[in-house]
Amino acid sequence: MVVKQTLIKVLIVASSALFAISAQANLIVNGGFEDAAIVNGWSYGAENGWSGDNVEVWHGFGGIGAYEGVRHAELNAHGNTNGGAFSIHQTFSTVVGKVYNLFFAYGARRSTEEAFDVDVTGSATMNFTNHEVNKWSTYSGNFEATSEETTLSFTSVTPYSGTVGNFLDDIRVTVPEPGSLALFGLGLIGLVAARRKAK
Repeated sequence: MVVKQTLIKVLIVASSALFAISAQANLIVNGGFEDAAIVNGWSYGAENGWSGDNVEVWHGFGGIGAYEGVRHAELNAHGNTNGGAFSIHQTFSTVVGKVYNLFFAYGARRSTEEAFDVDVTGSATMNFTNHEVNKWSTYSGNFEATSEETTLSFTSVTPYSGTVGNFLDDIRVTVPEPGSLALFGLGLIGLVAARRKAK
C-alpha cells in the first residue's frame, strides 16, 4: 500500500510539473489578447506584444465568446494606414534549424467568405478561407526557424480593408522543453524503483 501511494505521488508531481512547463513555453506575448482592459464590449488600439495596425479586442460583445479566456481579437479593426489590408505581427527569438509549433484559433464575424493570410518568416504564406460564423476553428502546424528572429503576421484578405471580419484567439508558438523529458524520466525512475521495492 505504501509503495503504491509513493508511486502515485511521484507520477502526480512529475505530470503536474510537466504540465506547468508546457504551459509556459509560449513564445508569443499576449496571444489570447487577455491583456486588454476592455470589459463587456469592445475597444481598439495598440495591444501589448503586437505591432502593425490597431487591434480590436472583444469581451463578450454580441454574445460571441472567446475561444480561450474571456477576450479575443478582430483582425479587421481600425487601421493605421488608409485603404490598406489590416496586418498585425510579432517577432520572437528562435534557434536556426529548430522546429516550432504554431497554434491559433480563428472564426468569422459576419461571412463565411472572410479570409486572412498567415506568414512565418522563412515559410510559405498560408491562406485561411474556411471560416464559420460564430464558431471557432483551429490550426496547428510546425515550422523550422531559418533565423535567430522569426516574425509571425496575420493579414486580412477578405475583407481587404473593411472593418468587419476575421476573429483570432489563443495564438501560440511553442517549443519542446528539455525539462519535460527530464521529468518524464524521473517518473519512470520512480516507477521502476517502486516495482523493485514491491518485489
